[in-house]
Amino acid sequence: MGELSFQAKTRLAFLEFHKEIRDVSVVCRAFKISRETFYKWRKRYNPSDLSSLEDKPKTPKTKRTDILSFTKQQELKKYREKYIKQSKIKLAKMWQEEYKENVSSWQFQKVIEKYELYFDKIKTRKIKMKKDKNRGAKKIRINTINPSDCVSKDKPFFFCCDSIVLYLPWGKRYILTAVDYFNRFGYARGYTNKSSLSAFDFLLRLNIVVDGKIAAILSDNGSEFAKYFEAACKKLNIAHFFTRIRTPEDNSKNERFNRTIQEEFVEVSEYFEPLLSETDLSAANRILTEWLIFYNFKRPHQALAYQTPMEYITNIQGLSGMYSSST
Repeated sequence: MGELSFQAKTRLAFLEFHKEIRDVSVVCRAFKISRETFYKWRKRYNPSDLSSLEDKPKTPKTKRTDILSFTKQQELKKYREKYIKQSKIKLAKMWQEEYKENVSSWQFQKVIEKYELYFDKIKTRKIKMKKDKNRGAKKIRINTINPSDCVSKDKPFFFCCDSIVLYLPWGKRYILTAVDYFNRFGYARGYTNKSSLSAFDFLLRLNIVVDGKIAAILSDNGSEFAKYFEAACKKLNIAHFFTRIRTPEDNSKNERFNRTIQEEFVEVSEYFEPLLSETDLSAANRILTEWLIFYNFKRPHQALAYQTPMEYITNIQGLSGMYSSST
């Protein structure tokens, strides 16, 4: 008795109690059990083996094993991927009708579990792979590098790039802008759209203006600075750095340059905005180029001790002889 569990002792007690009173109803009320339970254990009870009153293990005596070969698993996996939204029972029936071979729904289930062939997971996995593919290499943020370490004597320019959106009665126009981190040399050009192809054209023109001496570019995370623009950076061997998300102070120098363009050129120029109504912005860009010549050659800059960007470049950086046909 000492080796029996509490449940087995209880069962033995109500069976012995029944032997005394011979009334099943009284036994069931006294021990708070159903008649079905009483008869179940009376049938199972063996007086010579009290362990017969113990709970039997619920584990099946025989278990189904995965007897499918690797080749067969791959066949079922491919079939499941083809009919990803069908149930295991439907898959088994379709397989039998198509290949005249008996494959159970349980075998399909084991393949589905093993390879996680669930519709929602496969859909999520495909979306993630697509996002990862579009994302490309990890972006290097400006707060993790020192701009001075990026430039050299052969490539002394570190340009900060951005775009200005002009909301006009006939639609939107865009000015892509770039200003050097160190000498404040500025460049800008107007475009009818803000695509990466426009930014690609902008970078090629900027590279020609500075005689191919761009070491690095800083931009925000806008779509115009992806795809073709990124391809141009790689082609020209220009390092591309990015600002942190929602952190405009990372590109403060270009933010200030954009403000200067808007306040000292766009708001003042009499002809620039009307010319932006044309599909060809050549005339508008000629006026913008004239202002850029003024900005780089004549306008004193407070951050450069009231020198012009070109004076600073010539006197401090020793790059005289450049920009003979600037902008």
